[in-house]
Amino acid sequence: MPSTDYFEELYGVTEERALNFWASNLHEAIGNKQWSQIRDSTGVYLASVLGHFCLQSVDRAELLSPDYNPDDREFRQFADLTQIAEMMMRQLTSAKNPLWMESAGAHILLYAGFFQTQNKHRHNIAFYSAMGRECYLMAAVGKRASMMKQMAAGFSQYLFHLASLHQHLRESRYLIRTVN
Repeated sequence: MPSTDYFEELYGVTEERALNFWASNLHEAIGNKQWSQIRDSTGVYLASVLGHFCLQSVDRAELLSPDYNPDDREFRQFADLTQIAEMMMRQLTSAKNPLWMESAGAHILLYAGFFQTQNKHRHNIAFYSAMGRECYLMAAVGKRASMMKQMAAGFSQYLFHLASLHQHLRESRYLIRTVN
């Protein structure tokens, strides 16, 4: 997969710009009151999840291949919600990998939250909300335990925020904004 340097070189998109784009649009979509409640805790994390995914190239066929086997220390990629559910069932009966659990939770935020409109007719969003919460609880180890627990506690609300963000971006896609 290409590095983020590829996007910076080709499109002028840096990790910082991606993070700022998602944070400012999330703030705009959910409003000042709700943003002020999550900004300093999980708001930036949510923006970083979206920033991560917009800077990553994904080959769906590769992710669905039986040969796809990322290292235990890698952020695992998932092609869809069904693949996350299958992995979650295996994790519950075998050794647990906190990084993969965080990855699964982040993918659920993307697929069941930001892309909720596309997935709500194919998948039970409430089921994946509960699964995402459990993923973050299973990822709550070490230095990041507190953040993972916060993500778990507000998971269903974060899905709603990301669905609102998607709607906001769809509605404002034709607006031309001047640079300050």
